[in-house]
Amino acid sequence: MAAEPVLTQSQIEVLSQLADFMSGDKNKGQHTKTPANFSTFTPLHGSGGIFAVAGLERDIITAHIRPMGIANALPLLPTVYEDPRFGSLTGVTDDVGSEPTYVCEDAPTGYIKGCNLTARFGTVRRDTNTIDIEDTIMRLHRGDFTDLTLRGRLLGLSGLEPGGMNEGQVLDIVTMSEMVNVAVRTERRLLRLIWEFPGLDVQIATGQSDADTGVLCPALDSDVKDYNYAALGVNIVTYLSQLEWYLNHNAERMGLMPVEWVIVMRPDLWYELTAVWPCAYNTTRCSTVLSAQATVVVDGREQVTERDAMRAGMFIDINGRRYRVIVDDGIFEHTNVNNANVPAGSYASSIYMVPLTIGGGLPVTFREYLDFRRAAPEVSLLRGMETFFWTDNGVYTWAYEAVKWCYKLALKTVQRVVLRTPQLAGRIDHVMYSPLQHLREPNPDDPYFADGGVSLRGNTVGTPYAAWGNR
Repeated sequence: MAAEPVLTQSQIEVLSQLADFMSGDKNKGQHTKTPANFSTFTPLHGSGGIFAVAGLERDIITAHIRPMGIANALPLLPTVYEDPRFGSLTGVTDDVGSEPTYVCEDAPTGYIKGCNLTARFGTVRRDTNTIDIEDTIMRLHRGDFTDLTLRGRLLGLSGLEPGGMNEGQVLDIVTMSEMVNVAVRTERRLLRLIWEFPGLDVQIATGQSDADTGVLCPALDSDVKDYNYAALGVNIVTYLSQLEWYLNHNAERMGLMPVEWVIVMRPDLWYELTAVWPCAYNTTRCSTVLSAQATVVVDGREQVTERDAMRAGMFIDINGRRYRVIVDDGIFEHTNVNNANVPAGSYASSIYMVPLTIGGGLPVTFREYLDFRRAAPEVSLLRGMETFFWTDNGVYTWAYEAVKWCYKLALKTVQRVVLRTPQLAGRIDHVMYSPLQHLREPNPDDPYFADGGVSLRGNTVGTPYAAWGNR
């Protein structure tokens, strides 16, 4: 038999609070609504269980693709403010008034101008299927083993998953399997919300305006460029170099240096960019300064070494400065299906330059979450009749619902992304690339997502021979 798994404090917190609910007084207020989705429950063992197969080897190897992105690089901060304001000083006006003619006459005056930005929450909710207590303990027969070992991971690359999830128990413990199921689906949705409205894709933009008056604030506009579906080549060096130079100029002249930036793009775009960057970066604009008879000598081995170093180290050198590169599955990708400008076999998406900190450490791009711990004074008045609890320092709240011998769990989180300095952020849109093979993707609605297999094996008990079976 397998050794008992070692639980982290966060995992113990989740399971102990769930156990408290399940062992509670059945007359408490939580038993008021019948759980749904009876027909969709996926049993692990017993009749129809996906792992109740005779001769099944102990090691179960995952083929699940985990999402990843910029979220891991962003601080996660608690808040209770629904409609925040983030102030910026946008500049000082031109002189108002005339130059004085006489010594004691008034000279021109001026005014300081400011602009307030805001951010909006997004709510994500996901439920488990209804769990019948019978299915948590039923086994098909002595050949239905519960010492299976998961090889690989289901969570943990994005930084968006709720804590307390023991992936090693998804093969044998029904409740944990359902909770991990919820965590996977929550992680997928949050990954996209980082970019979708009201995420970074609409905050790294022009047309910035004051949150209270609607007055435009062009001093806070991001640098947005359109690559116009051109293929990767020397021009991408020109575009990225100008983007980096422009944003560094802003930061230097605004007194916000040092700034920590990251370059963010989709994984397939990064792979194709690294294939052309070393040569294009080291030879860009040579043709404009050399005569027609001149020759540029390129050391192929040196270019390959630089390309491989970029891929292994996840960095890119621009204008003599090195930047960390983050690949993100949540960035929208144009294809020939959703955009007529993209031919079959090619794809287009954006490259982002995102400021993480200014002034040597002040976070300016970060995530905020509604802190459910702040509900504690209210919840305490329920005197033990509460039907929910929170984990991860209040980032996630779990609700418990039961009727008779069936129960289910629901997860909720309320989060947002804040970009305090859009004037230090930029993007290059519609960069086209044509990989030999597109990578697999983590979301079921992505064109390159793959799963397969079954979630229910049907009745595997069969018809036994018994004296009572003939009556």
